[in-house]
Order: sequence, then C-alpha cells, then structure tokens
Amino acid sequence: MLSELFEQFLRERKYLKNVTPKTISYYHNCWDSFRRLVPVDEPHYLTRELLANYVVRLRESDVKPVSCNTYISGMNAFLNWLNEHGHISERLAMKKLRVEQQVIKTLDDPTLRAILAFKSQTPGECRVQTLVSLLLDTGIRIDEALTLKPESIDFDNMLLMVMGKGTKERLVPFSFELRRVLVKYMARMPQKVLRYVFCTREGSKLSYHNLNRDYRSLSLKAGIEKEGSFHRLRHTFATNYVRSGGNILYLSRVLGHTTLSMTKRYVGVEIDALRETQVRTSLMSRLK
Repeated sequence: MLSELFEQFLRERKYLKNVTPKTISYYHNCWDSFRRLVPVDEPHYLTRELLANYVVRLRESDVKPVSCNTYISGMNAFLNWLNEHGHISERLAMKKLRVEQQVIKTLDDPTLRAILAFKSQTPGECRVQTLVSLLLDTGIRIDEALTLKPESIDFDNMLLMVMGKGTKERLVPFSFELRRVLVKYMARMPQKVLRYVFCTREGSKLSYHNLNRDYRSLSLKAGIEKEGSFHRLRHTFATNYVRSGGNILYLSRVLGHTTLSMTKRYVGVEIDALRETQVRTSLMSRLK
C-alpha cells in the first residue's frame, strides 16, 4: 500500500507541483533506499522508532551524513504528504544529521585569469571558455547554463531569462564584457543547429560529464591542476559579489534561492578577507 501511495505522491508532485524529471528521480532514489533498509508497506507501521532505525541503518551502511540528509529530505516530503492526506495520523519527520560545515573553496584571481586568457584552438575549447565566463559573470547553475536558449538572451538590456529549479523563470543581468564574449562565440556557431547556446554539433543538449571532461582538459592546458567543478564557479561568483560590496538580498535573487539562509551558505569568506575586515574594524586599533 505504501508503494501505491508513493506513486500517487509522485503523480501529484509531477502534475500539480510541476517538479522536474530530475526531482522525480531523486524521490525514487530516496524511496528505494527506504524500502531496501526498512521493508514495510503499510502506513500504520510508520513510527518514530522505525524512522530512527532507518537513519541508523543508513549510517551502518557507511552512507555519509550529508548523503543521509539528502535521503531524509526526500522521505520527509513523502511523510508530510501522507499526513496531509490522512494516511497517517501523526506528523512524522526525521531530523537531519549534524554535518560539519566546510569552508567553501573558490578560485583565486590568478587561476581565473589563466582560464580566461587561454587562447582557444578548437570549437570545444571556445565553448568551455565561454561557459566559464558566463558562470563567473552571472552565477547561474550549470544546468541553467546548459538549457539556456539563444532567444533567452537580451543583448540590448544585457539580461538572461533563466529557467531555474522548479521550472521558475528569473531574469539575471550580465556585464558588457560578457556580452562581447557571447556575441563573438555565437557568431562562430552554426545558426541552423543553435537550439541551445551551449550544444553539440547536432544542436542537442550537452552532456555534463563530457563538458566537465573538456573543462578539466582546458584547465590543464592553461597550467591549472585543481580547478574544481563547475559549481565552484558559482561559489566564486557569490563570494566575489559580496566582497565587492554587493547586497546579499540582491545576490539571493540572482542565484535563484528561495531563502536568504541558502545564500549565506554559498558565500565563503576567505581568511584573508576576515583578517582585513578585523584590522579595519578593530575597536582596539581605533582607540590606540
């Protein structure tokens, strides 16, 4: 019965909440994990003790706390749905595990200059370099960049119409410098296959895996050994935005975050910036 209810939950999420196929797949993964470790199929078996046992079994299976929290979030959404629809009388939810907050690494200026100053020799290298420029200048997600269409770029007003999580559209501004890069890049692309700004030769959506491989290859040619993932570029944008005096409320809107707390987690403040701020604002130094 729980299996049938879960399928109903997915249908409502898909057709009433309009969640993406990627989110549906995420819920499936959470459910598969739950059924594997806690094989029950009746709502009345769901108790706080059973849910606590599920989390214990996750940890016993060597699942990292951050991954446990991913499963917990997905299952909590289903548990909340069960309660709202009267399938369980108690509002059940699993508490997330405490996760050590790591300092978010960003790319330093010499690394960024090396990537941006690299002389691209192939269309693939030009595509990656343009993509890096876009991510650094706007802070959009890599998935948002890979689904960006030519008609979504307003070159006159320097705005992107981005389709974010939950199929929510938002406008993201970009700089004059990026406009020059995009115009030059798109002029080199065959217009008959330009379904997406960053696409294959046939015009279809690029594979993240292949694009990440090309990014690593270009970075090595530029003399960079540890460039990190594309997501690090988003963190680099966010940190630079705030360190340059940008308003965190505006940053939250640009990044497409639903809460300010999400944005605060994105902004990694480096130790040098902390030291400079402390020296500049120190009461002891002022009273000296």
